[in-house]
Amino acid sequence: MKRIFTFAIALMSLFSAVQLASAANVTFNVTVPAGTNACWIVGNFNGWNNNDKKMTKVDATHYTITMDDTTWGLDGGVQVTTANIKYKYLSGGGTWAYVEKDAAGTELNDRTYVKGTTIANPDPAKTTIPGNDGNDVVQKWALVWEDVPPLPMNVTIDVMVPAGTIQCYIVGTFNNWAGPTAPVDSVKMVKVATNDDGTMVFEKTIFTADAHMLAYHFCSGPDWSYEQLAPTGDYKYPTIAPIVTSWKKVYDPAKVGTIVVTITVPANTAEVWSVGSFQGWSMDNAVACTKNTDGTFTFTVNNTGGFEYKLFNKKDNSWGYNAVDAAGKDIANTAVSYPENATSAVTVVAWKQNLSAVQAINMDNYRIYTANHSVVVEGVTAQVDIYDASGRTVQSQKVVGTFSSKNLNSGLYIIRIDGATTKVSLR
Repeated sequence: MKRIFTFAIALMSLFSAVQLASAANVTFNVTVPAGTNACWIVGNFNGWNNNDKKMTKVDATHYTITMDDTTWGLDGGVQVTTANIKYKYLSGGGTWAYVEKDAAGTELNDRTYVKGTTIANPDPAKTTIPGNDGNDVVQKWALVWEDVPPLPMNVTIDVMVPAGTIQCYIVGTFNNWAGPTAPVDSVKMVKVATNDDGTMVFEKTIFTADAHMLAYHFCSGPDWSYEQLAPTGDYKYPTIAPIVTSWKKVYDPAKVGTIVVTITVPANTAEVWSVGSFQGWSMDNAVACTKNTDGTFTFTVNNTGGFEYKLFNKKDNSWGYNAVDAAGKDIANTAVSYPENATSAVTVVAWKQNLSAVQAINMDNYRIYTANHSVVVEGVTAQVDIYDASGRTVQSQKVVGTFSSKNLNSGLYIIRIDGATTKVSLR
């Protein structure tokens, strides 16, 4: 009996060891720029907590970490796996000031996990570093973390800007990148000189809790859509006299007004939220759109010269409930300007986390078919709308009975019939 009991304990121990060995099974390896002092990884697997996963240093330019993917969380209600993981690297923890950038210093898209091989390990005692889905390379850090005490101080920054600039705003780590939408007196600069060639100099004294991590950027107006176009990237202390050579667009306070955006949505959409440059791209401050009696939604922005925005069917910090096209792909930012788009209309074909909202037509009520490059619908009681795959309106018609569309090109179309929606493919 004792021998059997001992064997059982040994078997249980072996099983536990196998479980532990198989739990931590996803390895990330990264090559970083010389001078890097630490490296962290952050992503949707841990709710984008940038002070959670510090990597192990292999040598001066290589870091690694192996994680238990069974402990990864949800993203938009969906379990994060290597198939849908998104992540980035930072040179320090606790702030996005240390996030990775591309070689030009501009923002990077989130990384994905792509199957790869192993790479040579610089440690001669080992032969390889376990490969992750494409061993990663960081080209540049926004800032390099240094193990030094914080340096709180006032910094006066002068910037030379292009001729024609009317206003100038500074944003950065000193105000947690609150953006030009923050209280104006905290970010608006003062014009101190106009040069013979029309260029101007603006000035602002700011307080930073740590000059070592001070990075900043400029905008010509109170909205991210007016940010500097060239040079790209952020400025860093002690660079205190930068030059901006061009803007995405120039803000003119004399040409502002109210923009009203009306959104046509898939059937059964319960709520719509707008996030954009007009409110600092903050999901926490997402704008709830108003539902109208006809089923559309509306949001309004006052005192604006224009902005960019995205739409969501749920206010969620995973950013996973955005509008997508008919193929399920993310839609680029929508840009509007005043007065050209004082009243703007947009159609959402589908939601990323609610594709079922593009519900099937009840075939007991309608007969739908194609003929001679047209879509024919029999049994209509009110209206038919046709949209292309990107959500643009192709045709809209009030009708009772049979509807026949105009001649259409081959492709995928969204057909809304009496408020319900389906997809039709023309060949």
